[in-house]
Amino acid sequence: MVHLESNAFERIKNGDEKAFDYIFDTYYTGLCIFANKYVEDIDLAEDIVQELFIKIWEKREQLNINNSLKSYLFQSVNNSCLNHLKHLKIRDNYKKHISCYKTDELHLDTLVEEELNLRIYNSIESLPEKCKIIFKLSRFGGLKYKEIAEKLEISIKTVKVQIGKALKTLRHDLQDYLPLLLIFKVLL
Repeated sequence: MVHLESNAFERIKNGDEKAFDYIFDTYYTGLCIFANKYVEDIDLAEDIVQELFIKIWEKREQLNINNSLKSYLFQSVNNSCLNHLKHLKIRDNYKKHISCYKTDELHLDTLVEEELNLRIYNSIESLPEKCKIIFKLSRFGGLKYKEIAEKLEISIKTVKVQIGKALKTLRHDLQDYLPLLLIFKVLL
């Protein structure tokens, strides 16, 4: 198995999508279960694992895995989960800190709110059409990945990858607005 993993990773580095699919299919479910033990939210666990696979594909030429691929994948998910939990702790501390102020002081200027809403709208609208449709069905339509896959006659894997791409784009486009997003409790 180690030789197959090593060979598959070398093929991934050379852009072999079948090798990538092999690694994805082999480890995706186990990594999601592993991540869910940390974050206790299966959708978030799937997002974390999807981000890992997107990162692997996008940075495949620069990656060097010195230990087994399986160890690398699980350690990467472990690190991502711990980073997420640290982020939640920071956010909770921030909420506690700002709760000391009067609620009147928390109201943001209407202009800022409108700008944020426009930025979110523009970010979503800038997504590729297929990605945008899948994201809207998931986040605004309330559909599960399986329901989206059935409705659009695509694989669940495609839905997961497209949602991952959409979230990555939104996080990038809205990174300057993170403090405002926390205040408005906008869930992406």
